[in-house]
Amino acid sequence: MMHRWPLTALITGLMSGSLAAVNPSTTRAHEVQIADDVGATLHIEPDDVPLAGAPTTAWFALTQAGGTVIPLDQCNCRLTLYDNDAIAVETPPLTAISAEGFTDIPSAVVTFPEVGAYELVLQGSPQGDVEFSPFELRFEVVVAGRATPPASNPATEAENSVAETTEADAAQADAADSATAPSEAIEPTPDSTAETPASVSSSNTWRSVTRWGGAVLVVGLIAGIISGLRSPGEKS
Repeated sequence: MMHRWPLTALITGLMSGSLAAVNPSTTRAHEVQIADDVGATLHIEPDDVPLAGAPTTAWFALTQAGGTVIPLDQCNCRLTLYDNDAIAVETPPLTAISAEGFTDIPSAVVTFPEVGAYELVLQGSPQGDVEFSPFELRFEVVVAGRATPPASNPATEAENSVAETTEADAAQADAADSATAPSEAIEPTPDSTAETPASVSSSNTWRSVTRWGGAVLVVGLIAGIISGLRSPGEKS
């Protein structure tokens, strides 16, 4: 990992056209871009080896000519990730980070979707009392590998499978119980207005006729007796 003075010296040396005092290994470790009086060094965690499909932290040691650091709160900065066809992939938000002796410099979490060549473009203009020229810095990034997905846990997968099977069996049992459940018996409601059975009605009719017939017969007998008693008296 580099210290602050090699990065600052590198940027200052590039701006002045002299790299005599710069360690050659430093130029290979980080990519540096300069625009007018502003320069930045790109660092990608970890070890400048980005992997496709994994969130990657990229930060920029942003400085003015002479080595003065430009913190994020003094720069109206914007970062855009482009693919190899110059199509914008994402514009991640920038946050302040402190790293390798630099304080509150711009950083972002970037996700490279596939293996291939990309370009990170950092644009900015002064904000507040600081003065520097508006800039656009372009950094080429090559993604040569893909992140390895986390290994699955066989025990966890087995537990999930058992749980899913149990839930499915329970649902099937509930459905079978609902299909075979007997319907409730409906008792007939007695009809209070039901007619008297025919046999009962006929019996009552015959009783009435017999009663009236008996009465007529008795009256007839009495009238006959009275008539018979009168007949001898009238003859005498």
